[in-house]
Amino acid sequence: EPLGVPPPLSAGLMWLEQREGGSSLRHTCEQSDGLSRYGWLMHDGESFGVQEIQDGALRLSTEFVKRPGGQHGGDWSWRVTARHEVRVTVPERPGRHRHRTAPSSASSFWQGPAPLLSLFFYVATDGQGMLQPHLENGTRLAAVTGTTEELGSFTLTFLRPTANGNEPTFASYNYLDAPSPGLHLLAELVRSHLSNRFVFSAPGRPRRRFFAVDATAAMPDVERVPGQHLLLH
Repeated sequence: EPLGVPPPLSAGLMWLEQREGGSSLRHTCEQSDGLSRYGWLMHDGESFGVQEIQDGALRLSTEFVKRPGGQHGGDWSWRVTARHEVRVTVPERPGRHRHRTAPSSASSFWQGPAPLLSLFFYVATDGQGMLQPHLENGTRLAAVTGTTEELGSFTLTFLRPTANGNEPTFASYNYLDAPSPGLHLLAELVRSHLSNRFVFSAPGRPRRRFFAVDATAAMPDVERVPGQHLLLH
């Protein structure tokens, strides 16, 4: 895109690890954020890439791949993998200890429930185009269809999360449909809609309150401008 011209369509990820004592919504990776590391592990600059973000005990991996074809270069697929790792001390013999890192799913190394993790996937237009949400059960954003001048018609599909390969995992869903204030203000808009009135109740697990976007919250004073639209879940 020419310098200073907003892209016709933006898609991205925010995340919120919900810990006792406070949580912090992340959108971009900045040196001042205190992240252990972040960056590309591999990419070719055109058709695929793998990056990794280490945020405390949380490790996020994002993978992108493009299937060439069509009139606009091809179709993109995106996968996000989240793992919560715990560093434990295992005594070997008196005076000596060995450190080991294990995923939170390894019950022998984890004390108490793992922190809840919220992943916010969004798509936004900034000045042109149209977005149409497609909801499942009134709360899960299953797909977004739309058009922009450069892309023409498009469809984004959000699959349900899985664990241990392709096994479905329990998740709660909330979505937000709001005017977009611009890419640089998206995180502030999402923060203004976060509420802890929701309860996570996975089968066989204790009920826990968590922060999620609240579509019923009062909207900030943002004027609805045609072509500026945010959909997030």
